[in-house]
Amino acid sequence: MACKLDVEDLLAHTPIFCNLAAPQLARMALAGRQMRLAKHRFAFRRGEMPGGLYVVAVGNIKLAIPSADGHEKVLEFFGPGDAFGEAVMFLERPYMVDAQALEDTLLIWIDKHEIYAAIDEDSGFSRHLLKKLAQRWHSLMEDIEAANLQSAAQRLVNYLLSQPREGDCTRFPFSKSVVASKLGLSPETLSRLLNQFSTAGLISVHGRVVTIHKLDAFRIQQFAA
Repeated sequence: MACKLDVEDLLAHTPIFCNLAAPQLARMALAGRQMRLAKHRFAFRRGEMPGGLYVVAVGNIKLAIPSADGHEKVLEFFGPGDAFGEAVMFLERPYMVDAQALEDTLLIWIDKHEIYAAIDEDSGFSRHLLKKLAQRWHSLMEDIEAANLQSAAQRLVNYLLSQPREGDCTRFPFSKSVVASKLGLSPETLSRLLNQFSTAGLISVHGRVVTIHKLDAFRIQQFAA
């Protein structure tokens, strides 16, 4: 994270800002404040009041609901070019989640008043922002559907098949325990399923790398009861 960051270029490639007019984009970039987070540090904690939104420049962030016993439910991951915190920013209510860095991370924080000004000036930006919020809501509904209607095996297979692949190989982008929480699984269940698929000859697992040996047969597991 030592190189100079072109904030305007970053925002131009961030989905919620990509259709802003050049003058507004430049103003938004000037208003952005860089935040560096070491691994495991928090951008915000549950109960804090939101003052703006965040864009990931470098690194990865997880949103999770903490529990009193120290456990958490991971809701989502955000990587470079992703924005987060925009929905609750409009509610004027405290955050219900923690936002924690999964590695050394650089964020751009933009005050909500800059977002409000862009909305007032550009109805196209308003519609675009609404669309992105609706897409986020739709994704959340898909996660709820998967957690309630899909088996643990189906959730794991769907997740692995959704990850980028190089040849036959894909990988867990984060620790298996973090991914397990996102999928609504215990780490023990995740390990059991990986062992089950490995024993069947469908995959092999080395650390975070998963090699899919029988892709068609593995895909069929998406529909297995």
